[in-house]
Amino acid sequence: MKVARLNDELIFLSKDTYRQIPSWRLSQTKGLLTCPVCGERLMLLAGISAEPEFVHLSGRHCVLPEPEQDRLDEVAAASAPILIEETDEAAAVSGSAPVPTASDSAVPKASVEEDTVIGGIRLPKSRAIGSGTSVAASPANSVASVPKPKRFRTPLKPKHRIQVMASPDTDEPFHPAQAHAVQTTEGPLLILAGAGSGKTRVMTARTAHLIQELGVSPRSIMVVTFTTKAAEEMRHRLSQKLTPQEAGSLISGTFHGLFYRMLLHHDSARWDQRRLLSYEWQKRKFVRESGIGNQLEPPLFKESEMESALGIISKWKNEYILPHQAALLQAASPEESQAQELYPLYEEAKRRSGYFDFDDMLIGCLEMLRENPNVLQLYQNRLQYLMIDEFQDINRVQYEIVKLLAAPQNNLCVIGDDDQSIYGFRGSNPQYILGFTTDFPEAQRITLEVNYRSKSSIVSLGYSLIGNNRTRWKKEFQSFHMDEGECYLFQPVDEEEQASSIVDEIRLRLARGAAPEEFAILFRTYESTRPIVERLTDAGIPFAFTREDEPFYKKQVVRWALSYLKLAIDRDNEEALREILQTLYLPQQQWNEIRSLTILENACQLDVLSKLTSLKSFQRVQLQKVTETLLQIPALPPAHALEIIYEELKLRDYVKKRNKDRSEGDTDRATDELRQLLVAAKRHDSIPAFLQYIDEMLRKEAESRKQSQSTRHAVQMMSIHRAKGLEFDTVFLVDVVEGALPHEHAIEQKRQGSSEALEEERRLMYVAITRARHHLFVGVPQERFGRKTRMSRFVGEMGRGD
Repeated sequence: MKVARLNDELIFLSKDTYRQIPSWRLSQTKGLLTCPVCGERLMLLAGISAEPEFVHLSGRHCVLPEPEQDRLDEVAAASAPILIEETDEAAAVSGSAPVPTASDSAVPKASVEEDTVIGGIRLPKSRAIGSGTSVAASPANSVASVPKPKRFRTPLKPKHRIQVMASPDTDEPFHPAQAHAVQTTEGPLLILAGAGSGKTRVMTARTAHLIQELGVSPRSIMVVTFTTKAAEEMRHRLSQKLTPQEAGSLISGTFHGLFYRMLLHHDSARWDQRRLLSYEWQKRKFVRESGIGNQLEPPLFKESEMESALGIISKWKNEYILPHQAALLQAASPEESQAQELYPLYEEAKRRSGYFDFDDMLIGCLEMLRENPNVLQLYQNRLQYLMIDEFQDINRVQYEIVKLLAAPQNNLCVIGDDDQSIYGFRGSNPQYILGFTTDFPEAQRITLEVNYRSKSSIVSLGYSLIGNNRTRWKKEFQSFHMDEGECYLFQPVDEEEQASSIVDEIRLRLARGAAPEEFAILFRTYESTRPIVERLTDAGIPFAFTREDEPFYKKQVVRWALSYLKLAIDRDNEEALREILQTLYLPQQQWNEIRSLTILENACQLDVLSKLTSLKSFQRVQLQKVTETLLQIPALPPAHALEIIYEELKLRDYVKKRNKDRSEGDTDRATDELRQLLVAAKRHDSIPAFLQYIDEMLRKEAESRKQSQSTRHAVQMMSIHRAKGLEFDTVFLVDVVEGALPHEHAIEQKRQGSSEALEEERRLMYVAITRARHHLFVGVPQERFGRKTRMSRFVGEMGRGD
């Protein structure tokens, strides 16, 4: 259905009124959209692949009388010249656009004698819906003066078309290049396996070939994967080809798992698992409780500072840069300076207490092999064939261990794709796969170039994009599939509408029989997740989401802003007041004085702030302003209230000052969180309703963590880094804008003359694209966090809109 009733007026869905969809969505949440025929409530479904429509919540289908439907078609066709562009930037943010009136997209209340009545609403026969002007009064030459509206979505066509595999022989189990890789067993071998080229299948077949055809003992074969899931998949496939005894004798697992077993075998007391710092939070807790953070100048108190420093230390360790070597490096940021100070203290504290982390396992294994020739020879004699998966993600320590174990036979097969090297932040370096034939001049190289996973347009988009990287092995991709697949670029007004469009698209496809687990929503950073999580939750669609950061509404900056709102409607909210004390430059030690004054003055705690002793005059004035301002805003819409809190109560200034010694990215991230909260608030009419909604979201998210993480029957929502190695029928890639993908840090490095980070971001985009089998949707919101965006350069590199 293309027509609905809103506030006793008709609204009509056409390409010229799509700009009203965000405000109509808000009207829908308030139950204001109804059917002009039967009066039932309607829901607006505005996905991506199909044109938007109004549908009955009950599932009922109403049809307008034929004469009236014909008339609606006529007036809709005549409405194009009447579109008026917004000039107020704030009106483009979801939720801030005005409710449609008679002057834009609704039928005017005034009518003429020939008006038709539909469901109690008059439909004027001489005026166009959305115009307020007679059709006859809209000359053709007026169209040129009106800006062309943005298209609802655009088919994304690749810049360069790849070849489709010619007449594949379905009787042969392997493509010739795959067969060659399976049968090449002696000496060093580099298998460049493009996305979707059957890498795991080749590894499985090659292992079975060594054991069953060549008679190699499984005990002398080591197969190394990067993730536990990949190791389990490998074991599962091999169990279908090998006997249980053969499969059980094979040495397979992750780098950390295999090397840790070696350490335990030779020194179990030193490597007792009970002393392993398995998680990042455990390492931060160790730093706090050991007191080593307090030995720094200035002390390392903030969680974010500690997290950054420990992350840098981990990267150095993976590159085999020891503390004395790190101290000689030129620090590129305040975080690196802190890491240089913390590194030797952290290592010494672990040594004294007997603790170790995952990075220590790798370094420990390397040093054990180097310092104990007998141990090294023991493993070299046993391990005759090594196969390393995801070789593009290897780091220096892992590579040095692999070279030691493979010698002297060097029957070393490495499999990977330099175009998918995306873990530079933790020490991985594509130079190891790019330089493999230099380290092993006798190595053979086989390239698997046929993509069996994705439809041809998706493969072509990926090929068009990744070809812009200069540091890579050249490959000539082919697609196994003749079908092009479905690729769309969509440009919603902001991140809220982006989330709504994605969820509506999933709803439509679920209604057609798709399963939730066929969908993946991929993002570059966790900053993109809040509106998507909320829309999926609102829609009741099951989703699996492993969050690596804290929930948005629990972030410190967000908690401060929300505490001001809570105090506005409850001046006795003790928890909220204690939360914001530091933003008022009041130490927590003054809390006892606040409570005492509350009793003496018989007043609420907020009202006694300006009466605290030892206040300077300007502080007293500011605190008085805080109490007076909070008294005035309870009846305001939450977005308006937040703007006052940010500006008049100077919360934004405080956030900026708090981060003045941090990197520019950290400052921007904190202020972006304030903007995100403002965008979210615009969807609500009152402060209590907004706060209640947040409580509900936090409750549901906590429940979903317990329930949906283990289920496979859910929409998969994950970072691009986590999605590597996976595949889905339909992929939504969000926030493909400059500063998000590519990330701002890569753009800044490019400005300074280095392209390495930008090339890794391009590889990250390539990985995201090639997760899709059949359908790919690329989202480019026109605003993000309340600011105008620029489409990612990667979109133009890979494709064009038709």
